[in-house]
Amino acid sequence: MKFPTFDMERMQSTWEHRVKYDLSESGIEALTLEEITRDPKELMRTPLGYAEGVGREATRSLVASFHPGNEADNVVITTGTSEANFLVLATLVSSGDEVVVVMPNYMQVHGVATGLGARVREVWLREERGWTIDLDALRAAVNERTRVICVCTPNNPTAQILSAGEISAIVRIAERHGTWILADEVYRGAERSGEESPSFSGRGERVVVTGGLSKVYGLPGLRIGWIVGPRERVAAALDLKDYTTIAPPTVSEVLAEVALERRRNLLERARFLLNERWPALEDWAAAHSRELHWTAPAAGAICFFSYQFPIDSIPFVDRLIKEWSTMIVPGAHFRAERHLRIGFGMPPRILHAGLAAVDRLLASLD
Repeated sequence: MKFPTFDMERMQSTWEHRVKYDLSESGIEALTLEEITRDPKELMRTPLGYAEGVGREATRSLVASFHPGNEADNVVITTGTSEANFLVLATLVSSGDEVVVVMPNYMQVHGVATGLGARVREVWLREERGWTIDLDALRAAVNERTRVICVCTPNNPTAQILSAGEISAIVRIAERHGTWILADEVYRGAERSGEESPSFSGRGERVVVTGGLSKVYGLPGLRIGWIVGPRERVAAALDLKDYTTIAPPTVSEVLAEVALERRRNLLERARFLLNERWPALEDWAAAHSRELHWTAPAAGAICFFSYQFPIDSIPFVDRLIKEWSTMIVPGAHFRAERHLRIGFGMPPRILHAGLAAVDRLLASLD
């Protein structure tokens, strides 16, 4: 196996703790340990032994509770959604298989499928239709050799949501060819409307859903994710997990239970912050409306802009980092050149200062 360089993660890992203003983050402002700890003394008494490999039953039951048609035995707790996606693909895909990735998408699934020796076929959301899925293009791409269809909903980077009807149509396409669906739903719950978006969960026998606490819950540092799917996929994931992380982080899983017990409150927090902070980015974009085009985010603290500035996206972001200590994500990292992904879930002072730095860079391009 040879995996391509994950350009976006390599850039963020290099710079996120070095720049003054990180607008590349796609989640909301992180909670503190004090805010999420139910009883600090109880946490201090937690034995730091190995956790159960599959995850504690209480944690798995809480995850199953918001995934229709599933129970604790259908859930594996993982080290973040990234491990969840990796385990699902690595246990389904072999060299010579075909994998369809609905694009643009978080490029992990694309890179992992490529590294496993699969042929990746891209099906693009239609920007001119508000980043909606082209179901005809998906039907044309899926065939008897297609092992997995990879979907991210709510989508990263476009922040758009698949409707229940679109999800049903994708499931029918997959069922026609005996194809699995991997649905990354890590942004589910961060809908600005306040109405939780439809899930792929419970909609077919070959559906696996992944998610985690990083984006909506404001807890990326816990590194807690999950796989929800048929028990055969749970067993396969555990067999491979024995070679990766073995078990979830013990303290993180204790805190994950607290977070999931407070899920409704944390989702309300996320939606409040999104609706409070989106207008600042929207107002900034409106001041550049001749050069920018965007579809307002439906879910998640990100907006994906196409632009007409006289510079490609990677040189643009490179200059922004090095000259103005500010980071956003170049569209090229999603194979969508002439686009920029800008986050707005961070504290307002960082958001405003970062956008001011983008303005200074734009002024230098004139």
